[in-house]
Amino acid sequence: MTKQDGISGLRVLVVEDDYWVAATLVEIISEAGAEIVGPVDCVRDALAALDSSPHVASLDVQLGSETSFPIADELDRRGVPFIFATGAASMIPAAHASRPTFHKPASRELLIGALSGALNPA
Repeated sequence: MTKQDGISGLRVLVVEDDYWVAATLVEIISEAGAEIVGPVDCVRDALAALDSSPHVASLDVQLGSETSFPIADELDRRGVPFIFATGAASMIPAAHASRPTFHKPASRELLIGALSGALNPA
């Protein structure tokens, strides 16, 4: 990946409860030139992290016994684009069904493409 990937210089909130997946997402996003907010692994910490004004977010759907939908709702309210990074796309409610989604594990190109697409919807 180069720094011309469309997210260079942006703050990306990473919400993921699996340590190894979070580490991989952080590596990929950092290599694309973005600043990482987090990673965080629960709704409470993610909502608190919104004070850092991320430009875009990557949300795991299932966070232990919680879902990331309260975070998605707040991001939507604030006008912050986001993607779902999940293995559980069937859980996404109709209110967020049109959001970009990529299935884990995913390639660097798919992840950066999904984040860029969230920022610049067609």
